[in-house]
Amino acid sequence: MSRADRGAPDALPANRTCRLCGAATRFSHTTYVRAGESVALYVCTSCGTTFRGGLRGGDRPPPPGRDARSGGRAGRRPPVDEGPPANPVLDEDTARLLREALGGQQ
Repeated sequence: MSRADRGAPDALPANRTCRLCGAATRFSHTTYVRAGESVALYVCTSCGTTFRGGLRGGDRPPPPGRDARSGGRAGRRPPVDEGPPANPVLDEDTARLLREALGGQQ
C-alpha cells in the first residue's frame, strides 16, 4: 500500500463514472491513510483522474455474532464424542506393528 495525502482525491461518485469526462472508473489500489485506516483508489479509464473509495478490508469492525478467537468457525463441526477416527490409510498389519513399536495394546 502507498501513503496518501489526506483528502487529495475527490470521493468516488455513486455511479462510479468520472466527473470530468464521464468515462468508467476502475479499482487501482489500496492506499494507507493512517494507522488502521486505508482507502481504495479508483482511476478513470479515459483521463486518469483519481477518486477515493471507501474503507478497505481489515479497517471495518467484524460483523456481530462472529467470535474473533475462533475465526467464526464456532459451530461448524459437531464435537467428537467417540475415540479417534479410524485411519483408512493403514492396513491392519501396519497398524498392529505401529502399536507394538509404540508399546501399545494389540
